[in-house]
Amino acid sequence: MSGPIEQNSSSGGCPLEPDDVPDFNPGELPDDVPGFNPEQNADENEDDDDEEDDEEEDEDEDFLSGLPPVIRSRVEELKKLNEKRDEYMEEYLRERAELEKKYSALCQPLYAARRDIINGVGSKCEATSNDKNEEVKARGDTENVEESEIVGIPEFWTVAMSNIETIEELITERDAECLKYLEDITCEDFSNGLGFTLKFHFKTNPYFTNSVLTKTYEVPNLLLLDDEPILKNVTGCDIDWKNQEMCLTHKVVCKKQRNKKGMIRHVKKNERTESFFHFFSPPKLPDVEDIDEEEADAIEEAFDHDYDVAQQFRSHIIPKGVLWFTGEAMNDALHEVYEGEDNLLNSKIQEMALADKETDNNNNSEGGPFPPSTGGLEEPECKQS
Repeated sequence: MSGPIEQNSSSGGCPLEPDDVPDFNPGELPDDVPGFNPEQNADENEDDDDEEDDEEEDEDEDFLSGLPPVIRSRVEELKKLNEKRDEYMEEYLRERAELEKKYSALCQPLYAARRDIINGVGSKCEATSNDKNEEVKARGDTENVEESEIVGIPEFWTVAMSNIETIEELITERDAECLKYLEDITCEDFSNGLGFTLKFHFKTNPYFTNSVLTKTYEVPNLLLLDDEPILKNVTGCDIDWKNQEMCLTHKVVCKKQRNKKGMIRHVKKNERTESFFHFFSPPKLPDVEDIDEEEADAIEEAFDHDYDVAQQFRSHIIPKGVLWFTGEAMNDALHEVYEGEDNLLNSKIQEMALADKETDNNNNSEGGPFPPSTGGLEEPECKQS
């Protein structure tokens, strides 16, 4: 994966390693998969889970029965300690979810003020703009009159998004035109801390009627920073394009077809086009029984990349938007990468130096018929009489 990744709340948090990507569980299907009815399969799945639990318990009992009684009793005590630890972890998750909510609420007024400045809304922005206009007019600086009439910070989010490679590679030129109407990006964590919803707020625009585009992720272990995130479900939203010409995700292509009689007819087909807005249509899971290993790997990779993009918004763009707009956050990220590479290189050099020193010591300790060289002095010439 490219770009830095963090798994934390929108207010910031601990960084994830680049390999920390969500695991794909083919047994967990989203509700919107064609042909999959959760209600019809609920009893079936529950029975399967019960059978698996019974099998695991039987295996545990078989293992314990093979242990000496004195060891078995000690293992039982260890299991009780582990159960107590699980209780503490459940309490930790509840308290952490409350803490996340507390500091997320504290950040909301800051994000609201940022939104107003970006969009040139509010008395403070209007007063600043009016003062600037009066100053320019008083100087008779006609060249800067147009500049002084700029509202807010145009294309703020587009520029910020373009400074993260994982997101930038998804944005086409047509997408960039549409993203000019993006007013704000927000993240709402679930109250129980088991997922989050990204919201993209748009002004009225010529592309679609939606005022908000959403993407929701269910991640049961989202608050456990030391664990790989397990992605349970992803839900996107339908984009209501105003007309086919303004649709950014597909285009109508007219193709010629010849029938058996040799007659040619023109057929219109929808073809997928590259677009950032496919992000709101998450990957679909086919029937688990009908996919092979290669298809499963491709689906897992698609979900990994999708979650990677989501985390870039949640952990970077939303909490630190201005730093990604200016490029400072990108420079900091590159500095961390280079610093890590330097540390790795220094470690390798030290290892090589130690290895060379050990080799020299081994060579010297081996001894031989002649004493070691005397520090740079030439060996005396052997002469025959």
